[in-house]
Amino acid sequence: MKKLTLLCCCVLLLTACQRFNIGPKGAGEYVQASATVPYEEISKSAMKKKVLKQAEINALEKATRVFLSSNSTVEFPPEVKKQIMDNPAGYIRKSYLTTSYRKGESYYGEARVMVLVSELSSKVKELQSADYVKKTNIFVASRETVNGEISLKQYCRQGIYKALKDYPYVLIDGGNLSQNNLEDYTQVVDKAKKEGARYIILAEAAADELESASQLTTSFKPVRAKANIKVIAASNYQVITDSADNFTGLDGVLSIAQQKALTGACENAGAQTAEPISMAVNSAKTFKFIVKNVNTIERLEEMQNIMRQLREVEDFSLVKYTNSNATFEVQANIKTSEEFSAKILRRYYSNFSIDRITPELVEMTFL
Repeated sequence: MKKLTLLCCCVLLLTACQRFNIGPKGAGEYVQASATVPYEEISKSAMKKKVLKQAEINALEKATRVFLSSNSTVEFPPEVKKQIMDNPAGYIRKSYLTTSYRKGESYYGEARVMVLVSELSSKVKELQSADYVKKTNIFVASRETVNGEISLKQYCRQGIYKALKDYPYVLIDGGNLSQNNLEDYTQVVDKAKKEGARYIILAEAAADELESASQLTTSFKPVRAKANIKVIAASNYQVITDSADNFTGLDGVLSIAQQKALTGACENAGAQTAEPISMAVNSAKTFKFIVKNVNTIERLEEMQNIMRQLREVEDFSLVKYTNSNATFEVQANIKTSEEFSAKILRRYYSNFSIDRITPELVEMTFL
């Protein structure tokens, strides 16, 4: 009788563990994900397995991006891709399809995937600490002309990269600008924000052969370039600094002289922006933001999107996520913690309640 009772207790305990998703592999949370794979004339069960496997990868990517969170994540650091995304089985406990069907030439599926969030979060932080230094993302776009004609050589951007290469910035190639972009840069800023930029550098450079070139007895050809640069904050579209400089390129080959002139002018002007950008980065108030009762990766992602929509928020990072409570470090152009919490409640008052506010901390509960 005792053995039977003990066996029943073991069965009940095992059932409870499965029901509440506890066990030796760590805490897990279900993540909603979808996937589409090419349709093949194989068994229906085989197609379901294929689309479910892809959904698992998509769910893990979604969760990983949340734990890598800052104002935006442009791409995975190499070690995160190597140790997490290339080994999805190590972070997924179980999954199942909620719906699946053929969609033209594709097979579509939606799934619930249990991701081991505790292990995933710990691993991401470990990799960040060992191999990842957080840098400020800056979107760099330019318009350059040579003798009045549009040039696509990108010499100006090369000069800006040289000027800022030793600073803690990630420079994102923003491509070539039109004149309209320079006059109304709203669309450029919006694009930069989607790519994770905190600041945008807009450069205009023009190079022309010097009129005195024909009078020189030397075969070297002088080219004069002038550059104008604006640096814009992605959060509020405001110009935080501008600069201008010029440079003369000299070479026996005209095209090389043009390159030297454009690169040099933009390097000089770009160097002038380094200190104002650094001051802008460091001027934002930094405080801790704790959100309790998050419960799901989707709500954690929603919380991050709320902060992205606040123009005052320069940047943020997810420091810790345990027991459905999220802790963020936030940098914002805001005077007090009370002002920050008021802006969230003003727009999303039905979603949160305030638990605690100090000069360095805001604590809320997700309702």
